[in-house]
Amino acid sequence: MAFLLQIINIPIIGLLTTLLATLCCGLETPYISIQDKERLKNVFTVGLAGKELTSVHYSVLGYKLLNQKIPDSKEICKVLTDSLGKEGPDTFYYIASTWKEVGCPGTLPPSVSKYLTSVLQKDALSTSDIYHAIEGLRSSGQAITKDPKVEKAIQAALKKDDSVSSLGYTLHAASLPVIDGAFVFDRIEDIIFQADEIDGKYLQFEGGLSITALVISGAYKLSAKLNKTPAISPDQATKFSNYFVTRKSVQTPKGAWSLLNVLQTLTTNKFHRPIVVSVRNIDSIKGVMSIDVTDLLGKTPTGSPFPVTLESLARISDNTIVASKIKFEPLTEKSSYQLKFPSGTNPGVYKATINVTPSDQSLIGGTNNVIEIKITGQLAVTDPLLIAAVDSDHFLQPKYNKVMFPEKFAQVLEIDSQQHLALRFNLKEKSSGSPINVHQAFVRLSHSVTGQELIFVSEKDSNNGYKLDLDIGAKSAEFGSLPGIYNLEIIAGDSVLSNSLQWHVADIKLSFAGDAKQKPSQSMFSVKPEIKHLFREPEKRPPVFVSNLFTGLVFVPLIILFVLWFKLGINVSNFSLRLSTLGFHLGLGSIFALFVCFWLKLNMFETLKYLLVIGAITFLSANKLLSSIAAKHKP
Repeated sequence: MAFLLQIINIPIIGLLTTLLATLCCGLETPYISIQDKERLKNVFTVGLAGKELTSVHYSVLGYKLLNQKIPDSKEICKVLTDSLGKEGPDTFYYIASTWKEVGCPGTLPPSVSKYLTSVLQKDALSTSDIYHAIEGLRSSGQAITKDPKVEKAIQAALKKDDSVSSLGYTLHAASLPVIDGAFVFDRIEDIIFQADEIDGKYLQFEGGLSITALVISGAYKLSAKLNKTPAISPDQATKFSNYFVTRKSVQTPKGAWSLLNVLQTLTTNKFHRPIVVSVRNIDSIKGVMSIDVTDLLGKTPTGSPFPVTLESLARISDNTIVASKIKFEPLTEKSSYQLKFPSGTNPGVYKATINVTPSDQSLIGGTNNVIEIKITGQLAVTDPLLIAAVDSDHFLQPKYNKVMFPEKFAQVLEIDSQQHLALRFNLKEKSSGSPINVHQAFVRLSHSVTGQELIFVSEKDSNNGYKLDLDIGAKSAEFGSLPGIYNLEIIAGDSVLSNSLQWHVADIKLSFAGDAKQKPSQSMFSVKPEIKHLFREPEKRPPVFVSNLFTGLVFVPLIILFVLWFKLGINVSNFSLRLSTLGFHLGLGSIFALFVCFWLKLNMFETLKYLLVIGAITFLSANKLLSSIAAKHKP
């Protein structure tokens, strides 16, 4: 199969191959990396600059989670002071907690704790208001003790609203000393049951990151308080963790803090601490793969190093397992491990199943970690390329010329339109020397004078090599029958190869039938004559005598009318000069005149537009005129 392409510069194929390899190998870490933390810090910086209370609150807490120094503390304290005029449990909670974290000078006004205390005395509170009031009092320095009234208020609030967000705030409130919380702990299983599963890999609640983080962090905090394992399975904890990591590009301060806060909870609780396996580096030349085993924040889990095993390495193209049960060796860094691929592992895209066996049972997610990896190789041409000009009737016994890479055939190969261009070449992987299939294996022919380019796809042969049998005569239209010297190049590349091939193999001289009549400038890419539209020739007209005769016959009825008027006489005594009489006769005459104009130059739409106006006036005038005539003839 061959196709025709025009390209600007063929090295771009190698560039695209390299780019594809880079994209394929670009590893998105399944944890919060240093770069992710820096980006989240920028989100908090923007939140502080906005000077909006909610954004400032979550940005300050985010800085604390990142162990970063909070900038512009004076400006933050001013925002808090300016917000004291507003009321609301969440507002005063933001003020009190942020004031504490920043360490603003002086103490909070007594009005803050007084208001938050009064909130807890009210009826018909929401779980959000109760949680914010309790946390606000704690942040303002008030001692919080167990209060049965608060527990009853939460239970009453849940009867009115048992949504996921309401239950999430209840979990956090129950994790505080003010209530026992056992009644809420029993509902964790029901809450988790409401989560939506996506692609069998992720779990999330309706409402997105903030609601999901609120529930999960609250569940583990309450479990830590009661020292009971939450009704969350290790598989569910892993799927929630997978979801949180996918949201690390969040752009709002609240979302960024929610993400860091829940991941902090998932990496420090004593019940479920997910670990993740990620590819650190693949050195295809040395045949070595390095991986990292970390927690969700990119830190080394306690108890490292662990036994790590490559359970299987399967080639994706044909699902063939090329390696299994290979142990990783721990590196100097406790979170890093290394493995050497078995000899003969060909370049390609593979599915690696990796198992980690930690001694701590709270570490989860170590089994059946499936990672897609790419092992690259180098393209090499070690066998001679075969090239020949073959007569069509002796095509089965070609006499090939040999060319070794990267040399060029010394002679100019002449081929006419009665011959074929025959090419045979082999592509191999450099280290193993085995034949390799590539995505791109093209033969480019470019005219040495005009630059005209044609690219043909080479085909696989039965010996795992590549071939091209090009019928020059059959392709003369694609060449534009343009004779001359053509540069012949082999172009090859693949996403699993670290290099590409562009080899100027030979110069060939093509000639086509009728070359003497064909000018070089008349190629298929030259400017062609302008195509002008040819209208149909008009039909033959009749003789002038016939045309004049029929024109005269058209006027015969009018002549007869005037003759009869002359003989019979015209009664104009009843003609009155009233407006209706004049309007009718002028309108009728205008209609006849309009028909003449339509015949001469107007089109149908213009005629109808004018007729609408004239016809309306004529109709109204005629109606009035006939009414007056009828009235005169009444006895």
